[in-house]
Amino acid sequence: MSKAPVPVRDMGSPADAEYLLGSSCAERERLLAQCEFLRPASVALLDTIPLPRNADVLDLGCGPLGILDLLSERVGPAGSVTGLDTDHRMIGWARESVTELALGNVEVRHEALPPATAAEALYDLTHCRLLLINTTRPRRILDSMAAAVRPGGWVAVQEFDWATWQCDPPHPAWSRLRDLLATVFGGDVHIGARLPGLLREAGLTDVRTTAHAYFWQPGDRYQTLLLSFAHLFRDRLLRHTPLTSEELDSLTTTLHDHLARPHTTVRESLLVQARARKP
Repeated sequence: MSKAPVPVRDMGSPADAEYLLGSSCAERERLLAQCEFLRPASVALLDTIPLPRNADVLDLGCGPLGILDLLSERVGPAGSVTGLDTDHRMIGWARESVTELALGNVEVRHEALPPATAAEALYDLTHCRLLLINTTRPRRILDSMAAAVRPGGWVAVQEFDWATWQCDPPHPAWSRLRDLLATVFGGDVHIGARLPGLLREAGLTDVRTTAHAYFWQPGDRYQTLLLSFAHLFRDRLLRHTPLTSEELDSLTTTLHDHLARPHTTVRESLLVQARARKP
C-alpha cells in the first residue's frame, strides 16, 4: 500500500489546489484563532523588516485573514496589500474579514502566484505563513516569491517544525500517532528547520532566522490538536498506514485520557520565522 505523501496545497494552479485541512466553518474558526495566537510573533517578525510606509506587499495563501491586517497597518494608506489564495471559500472569508476590519488598502484575489519564470517584480515584501508545510513543492513557491519581489525587497516565511511537538509526561500513543500522521500529512512537517537553506537556494541574502515555542495545558485549544488531526486524517491513516480502525481508536482514546490529566503539558511545534533580502 502506497505511503507517498500527497500535495495538500499547490499554489501553482487555483484549479488544482487541494488543502487537506479543508475549508469548513470549523477550519475557518481554527485559522482565525491561530491568527490571534500567532499575532505577537508575526508582529515581531515584521519589526525586523524595514518597509516603507507606501510599500506594496503580498500575503500568499492568506486563508481567511493571514496577516493582512498587520500588513495593512504597516504600509499605511499609501501602501497596498494583496492577499492570494487558491481556495474559493477562503477568499470569500478573507473578503469578509477585510470588510469587517475596514482594511481599505487590502485586495484579496483567488489566484496563484505565477511561476518564477513569469512573475513580475511587483512587491517590496512577499510573505507566507504555514503554507510550505502544506505542499510538496516548497522550493518552487519560494522561487516564485523571490521573483515577485523588487531588488532590495524582502521574502518572509513562518513555518512549524514538528520536531518539538511533544507531550510531557511522554506517552507512546503520542509518538506513534504523531509519526504516522507525518507520513500522510502531505508536506514536510520539519520544513521549519529547512527555511534558511531554502531561502539561500532561492538566491536571497541577509537571511535571518528566529523561533517561538508554545506550551499548552488541559483546557487549551491546542492541547488536543494532534487528536483533531487524527480525526481529520482518519481515512488517510487507515488507507496509507498499518493501523486498523480498532488500533486507531485505541490510540486516540488512550491519548485523550493522557492529555486530559491535570499535569500533562504539550510543547507545540516550533514556529520558525525566516526573512531574507533580494539582492
